[in-house]
Amino acid sequence: MTEEQGQEMKILITGGAGFIGSHLLERCIKEGHVVLCLDNLVNNNSINVRHLHDYHNCKLIKGDIRDSALLEMIMRDVNVVFHLAAYLPNDKSMYNPFLCFDINERGTLNLLKTAYLNGVNTFIYSSTMKVYSEPAAYLPVDEQHPVQPSTIYGVSKLASELYCGVYSKAMNIIILRYSRVYGEGVTKCKPITTFISQALSNSPLTIYGDGTQSSDFVYVSDVVQANLQALEKNKPGIYNIGSGEEVSIRDLAERIISITGSKSDTVMLEKKIDEPLRFVLDITKSRKALGYSPLSLNEGLSRIIKIHV
Repeated sequence: MTEEQGQEMKILITGGAGFIGSHLLERCIKEGHVVLCLDNLVNNNSINVRHLHDYHNCKLIKGDIRDSALLEMIMRDVNVVFHLAAYLPNDKSMYNPFLCFDINERGTLNLLKTAYLNGVNTFIYSSTMKVYSEPAAYLPVDEQHPVQPSTIYGVSKLASELYCGVYSKAMNIIILRYSRVYGEGVTKCKPITTFISQALSNSPLTIYGDGTQSSDFVYVSDVVQANLQALEKNKPGIYNIGSGEEVSIRDLAERIISITGSKSDTVMLEKKIDEPLRFVLDITKSRKALGYSPLSLNEGLSRIIKIHV
């Protein structure tokens, strides 16, 4: 840990009212850092952060990462930027690709420029497994795997990584590529949230396709820890952040039934599956360089199920 990191830091978290951002925000606040939370939806009633607005070392700012004047005003004296704000993937991206481009690419470039001009030391960028080619060329997918995103979202995140590369000559930049994140407050990780809801009501767990398609699910607390370890170790580069555990959708459903003690059965539904048939991240580099050590899937599922019971 550097001398600066051992002292109280002023941290900017973009997207701090979102799912992952709010968990990171709370952790940084409780560690005693001065934290600015920038989000275009944030207010004192935002469900993810409403319990945090009374902390003296936290300031919630409603704003847009594309607003250069606002960034210039709040970036002064900031030591570290955790950049999580993004236009998330959805079915409308193909119809309105410019919004995804504008927020993810132009917004990131705006942040990088302002951070550089204000002498920010460390910039930690939240990227995604969606930058890799689909289907995977080999498994598990390490950081050297070909990048050839097949979605507008993936392209925008990869382009932003390249912008980060340009500014890496002037500040420490760390890129974290997440697998599918689940945990408290999530709305997007549909297999897990849907299966838990179905299992707790003893309803059939609905599986699309034959259930053999697989993915890598990582618990939100592990993602938060990865961000803080990236800051502490301060080793610029690209790192995969996942569980390193490949699980099929059918296996996921069966685990949730077992952990909940549900009387549910699984039901296979005929439906086209758009996602790759198999996927899992290689997290060897993150383990060695950052000291990253995620929970097992069963541990993570048990934690989130206890909240729902």
